[in-house]
Amino acid sequence: MYETTIAVSLPGDVAAAVWGRKRSEASKQARIKTLLAIGLFAEGAISLAKASALADMHRYEFALLLKQIGLPAYEYSEGDYAEDASFAAAVLGD
Repeated sequence: MYETTIAVSLPGDVAAAVWGRKRSEASKQARIKTLLAIGLFAEGAISLAKASALADMHRYEFALLLKQIGLPAYEYSEGDYAEDASFAAAVLGD
């Protein structure tokens, strides 16, 4: 896997909102990677595994972060539920 460096210019107030005023360069990069991972995952561009790797977090830790900000880590539709309920009923004999 290769890495690409991208330079982005941000207005000062936006940069301050992203990482505050007293962060080290490493923590600024980590914050940007986490925000990018969240955004790319939310739009469906990358998987949970790739997003958590980009954010340098364990999948479970990243899923908890998503939950904290109100984003689902996994899609589970009503159709999925109906299918699971039907399977469970068949297995349990209901």
